[in-house]
Amino acid sequence: MTDDTTREIPRSSERSPRRATASVPHGDADDQDHAVGLDGERDWSAPLKKPARQWWHRHLDSEERQRVMTELAIRKPDRWEFRFFMMLTLSVIVAVMGLSLNSAAVVIGAMLLAPLMQPVLAVAACIPMALFKKAWRWAIVVVLASAWSILIAYVLAAIFVRGDLGTEVTSRTAPDIRDLVVAIAAGVAGAYATVRKDASASLPGVAVAVALVPPLGAVGIALEADSATLARGALLLYTTNLAAIVLAGAIVFVVTGFVPPRRLATTAPRTIIVGSVVAAIVIAIAIPLYRASINAVEESENELAAQRIVNEWLGPVESNSESITFGADGRINVVIRSFEDPIDQQPLIDALQQEFGPDTRVSTEWERVQRAETTTTLAPTTTVPSDEELLYAAVEQIVDDWLADGSENASTRRRDALEIVGDVVRLDASGVGAAPSVTALTELLDAELEQILTVELTWLERQTVSDEEPEETPEQTVLRRLDLFARTWAEPRSVTVVEISYDGVDAIVTVAGERIPDATDLVREVEEEILDGGSLSVLFVERLDITTTTTTTTTTTTTTTTVVDEP
Repeated sequence: MTDDTTREIPRSSERSPRRATASVPHGDADDQDHAVGLDGERDWSAPLKKPARQWWHRHLDSEERQRVMTELAIRKPDRWEFRFFMMLTLSVIVAVMGLSLNSAAVVIGAMLLAPLMQPVLAVAACIPMALFKKAWRWAIVVVLASAWSILIAYVLAAIFVRGDLGTEVTSRTAPDIRDLVVAIAAGVAGAYATVRKDASASLPGVAVAVALVPPLGAVGIALEADSATLARGALLLYTTNLAAIVLAGAIVFVVTGFVPPRRLATTAPRTIIVGSVVAAIVIAIAIPLYRASINAVEESENELAAQRIVNEWLGPVESNSESITFGADGRINVVIRSFEDPIDQQPLIDALQQEFGPDTRVSTEWERVQRAETTTTLAPTTTVPSDEELLYAAVEQIVDDWLADGSENASTRRRDALEIVGDVVRLDASGVGAAPSVTALTELLDAELEQILTVELTWLERQTVSDEEPEETPEQTVLRRLDLFARTWAEPRSVTVVEISYDGVDAIVTVAGERIPDATDLVREVEEEILDGGSLSVLFVERLDITTTTTTTTTTTTTTTTVVDEP
């Protein structure tokens, strides 16, 4: 028997030296040198040694290489499209449901179902093998699969997602440099587990760590919620994972010996160029992620510094809660809730400006909370009612009997107020239909009481209202549609709809904000689709924030100026 690494040549005089020499075809030059004696003649009794392996590259058996290429569908993929897109669709459905339910367990299930790792690793394997046509083919598959996933997520979000977006969505819309590190490590692990059959059990963990499908689901949900900023953040996270896996996987496929040494040597220039492009993409992604990480650290440090200053300013003052927020314009808003009276706010403003710069604007608000106190008073053991109390109780009973005189509307009548001033009974009552006879009430009072009283009745007639909603008038329809158009137009322009009026022909919309928006589109759409022959006028109210420190409750003063924006 012979072996690929160690081969023994029998020293038989019947074999010719030529045949013995030809029986050593597999060893490298270094192996043949080890089989030569000191006198220059080959020593056939010495076994051939194993070839020395370089530390950066190991040789992968041909059978193992074929196995990897078959698993990644690089060679002869057999009708994989239906299976791939079926599993991808199911994984997106599970991911969107988990994101909408804010359930981490369901989202993890979607990660395990997702088949996207296979084409991504196929791209990573084709690059060092210089199979660039196959790499482009699988890259197009990844792009189409990503677009399909976003479309499915958008449709499902329109049907099932309601209300504010949960933390499972928002947590995937603000990636930083740590997400890139995780993606690189997951790419290394995925490629290594693919090459090494004994490490393939780690692939589910790789799928959970890198999470390709949930970010795509978050993109679709954010787009349906009309939040382009969150959608861009989730798409950046997905692109980060994608590029990092391709780069890390390509390197691992080279190091583990997946690429034959001779092929690697002949295709090295082209492979290096393509690999450099992928590395440049990863570096380009890493720059904004690094900046995001730095900004997050700075915001956290600023919040801690501001909290420390607020605590020192409050000192022994007891507070229920403190809220500190940093606005986009650099303003610091401090809201204090306390049972105690407000204290001087100037030291707080000075300390914050000293910490964050003299140009920092500070707004403070002190909300004084009232303590709820209850006292218990023991009633006397013996109470003697006065004559006024006895008279009031008697009149109250007579009035109630008078209201419940047995008529068909008696059950709807009620006594709203009763007061006795001198000899006058002032009664407020209400009910469906006309009031009962005041003369009958006077007669009852005279018959039951020894004192003669005069009755002053105030009757409020009530009407039964049907449960059916009244039909909408044409003016109400116009106002409702106009309100919808105006608020849809105002939201992306950072203005607020203050008032809408309509006199049957012309309409007026009043908006407020910091800058005058262009209302041409709103006027044109409203006059064409809502107002039949009428016109629309848009009035603008400018809002200016002026910070003062003259009061103890707030340091923010608002001035409004009205500007007419002519269409």
